[in-house]
Amino acid sequence: MSDVQTTLQTFITAFNDNLTKVNELIKIIEIYGYNSTLKTVVNNSDEYSNVRQNALVLIGSIIPTIIFTTSTDAENLKDELSYIFDAESYFITDRQLFTYFNDLQASIQTVLSENGFGLPELITYTTKNSLPAALISQNLYGDGSYDDDIIQRNNENVIHPLFMPLSLTVLSGVENV
Repeated sequence: MSDVQTTLQTFITAFNDNLTKVNELIKIIEIYGYNSTLKTVVNNSDEYSNVRQNALVLIGSIIPTIIFTTSTDAENLKDELSYIFDAESYFITDRQLFTYFNDLQASIQTVLSENGFGLPELITYTTKNSLPAALISQNLYGDGSYDDDIIQRNNENVIHPLFMPLSLTVLSGVENV
């Protein structure tokens, strides 16, 4: 195991949630020369490439352990990683390394597709009046217990759970058991 990979693994142990670990590794990839707006590598020095590639290998080991709550989350991560792998592959000149990363990307894409399959999607729910989260949960799912999920998904816009914003991101297709 390389020093870079050891350092990255030590860093991600600070996070309990595997999706958070992947998101933190993506941030490191961005710090080390990947521009997520342009969807390209902007610094391809050997040192930066080494960090990005080791982070991608670690992401590949973490992805199978992530438990998604929505197919939208899995699909968004799949798209984001696809752009990163494509950008990185463009600069890989070693044939074996290129093949390895191609196979890793295909494996990750497959796992994300399988793990996200059949899960509820995220949709936008709008209302004319500000309603309590529990009432919105009851209206949408016939069960008020999804109020915490609604609050957490919209946390940055929620001032108080009794007065939810008029437009919310919610789960679709939730089946009551």
